[in-house]
Amino acid sequence: MANNVITGLTCSDILLIPDLKEAVVLAGAGGLHRYINRVNVMEVPDVIDWVRPGEFLITSGFPFRDQPDLISDMIPQLNQKGVSALGIKTKRFIDEVPARALELADQLDFPIFELPSSTSFSDVVRDIMERVLVQEARELSQLQSRFQKLSKQLLHGDGIEDFLRSLDGMLHNPIVLLDDMDHVFCSPQAEELGLHRQSPIWIQLRDEASLGICFITLGERRIRAYISAVNDKQMNQCLLILLEWNQELTVVDQLTIDRVGVLVGLEMINANARREVELKYVDQFLQDWISGRIVASEDLKLRAEACGCPLPDQAMTAAVVGWLDMKPEVKQMQQAVKRIRARSDLQHVKMTIMEGELAVTIADNGDSPLAGTLQRLLTELNNVCAKDTFVFCIGEKVSRPDLVHFSYESAKKIYHIREICDFREPFIDYRKLGVFRLLYHLPELEEIRDYRDQYLIPLLDYDSKHNVSLLQTLTQYFKNSRNVKKTSAALFTHYNTVTYRIERACELLNLNSDDGDDMLELQLALKLHEMRPYDRQRNLQNRR
Repeated sequence: MANNVITGLTCSDILLIPDLKEAVVLAGAGGLHRYINRVNVMEVPDVIDWVRPGEFLITSGFPFRDQPDLISDMIPQLNQKGVSALGIKTKRFIDEVPARALELADQLDFPIFELPSSTSFSDVVRDIMERVLVQEARELSQLQSRFQKLSKQLLHGDGIEDFLRSLDGMLHNPIVLLDDMDHVFCSPQAEELGLHRQSPIWIQLRDEASLGICFITLGERRIRAYISAVNDKQMNQCLLILLEWNQELTVVDQLTIDRVGVLVGLEMINANARREVELKYVDQFLQDWISGRIVASEDLKLRAEACGCPLPDQAMTAAVVGWLDMKPEVKQMQQAVKRIRARSDLQHVKMTIMEGELAVTIADNGDSPLAGTLQRLLTELNNVCAKDTFVFCIGEKVSRPDLVHFSYESAKKIYHIREICDFREPFIDYRKLGVFRLLYHLPELEEIRDYRDQYLIPLLDYDSKHNVSLLQTLTQYFKNSRNVKKTSAALFTHYNTVTYRIERACELLNLNSDDGDDMLELQLALKLHEMRPYDRQRNLQNRR
């Protein structure tokens, strides 16, 4: 058969059956293309609950002998149930089919056949079912042939791309494969149509559509598609999508997609296993590089190329991802690394897990500014982790890849300061740290502790004795740029109470709240406390 496409028994084929050669199409000729997969006999009026899609329903007219108009009521119901056609004997129990029934059948393209009075129902059932069974046997044979060919192809290790190419040739329609990383694989026809650029459509199908037949819009064309889940329990749901682009999808085409999903799943497991091994080497290289364990530039270049991870001779910036509340599990971070590596627009980004945290390097390739790259990384991480639960601690830019460990060390320092001071902006570099970057580098000297304690201990003693919170009030006061109104709102405390606490603290410390130098000294002491919290118990032990 042309294009190796097998078609089923249609309503028009009924007229080719010898026992039904004298049958007449009374109405619904527009539906003669409907497929028939079984025969049912109706000799009771309540048959609606028992019919099945694809049936050729035949009757002697006995259920309608007293009320022929009931046929008119039944036509829309039969059509809705998916019945393919209705055959009625006339001249025995009913003289003719009511005109209203024929009119409805024409409107619905639902074929109604007038069967000769001599028709034997057992002969009709036998003749049609013989043809249906032969047809199904041919379809099963074709399905088995396809499955065996594709199985051999994967066993020979030709890969997903060649597999989709063969499937494309068998089904004569484009096929799209969406994996668990939202990576799109296309058959040649799908590639030619540019469907690899339609990722949002395929991702939306996975999120919203159910498996089986659905309708999608591609450009200005609305088409049918058949969606099947790839049978791979190790991964999130992967989809095989067959598009009705060139010719109508057949049942065999749909069964083919369902069955080869198992093969695709196995191939993807193998591909993932290979990729995992490769990624371990890549991760080890990235960790050695970013931490500065590869000293010689020539060694760095050789190892980078050996891992398939060449480093451009460009300026680079390292960053560490900090978590605001709860740190995600390692599996989630590994998923984030995989997604970043799979994105073609982030090939200048290298990401790995170091010391239990996500470490990133970004090459200054000129085509993608650092701010734009960081924003794309933020969006991608939001797809894996809880939204807005992390920040990027960005190190200083370095001029060459072999110096990237200096950028990483500065990113780690920012990470540490951010954790202490609870900065929550999505992107933090040294400029965002303000005075904290100076305080962080101060040595652990007794003079510095004495300076802090000069302001801190009186406040802590007063708070403990009077059960108030002068220290908390002052901290919020400086965070809100010494705005009493904003401070009272942040503390859910009356404006006058906040004013009194600030005045009491200044009186206690012998400071003038209108003196800029006095307020600067107090603020520095509080920031020192944030960096290096005062521990009363430890200080008492040291004094002993």
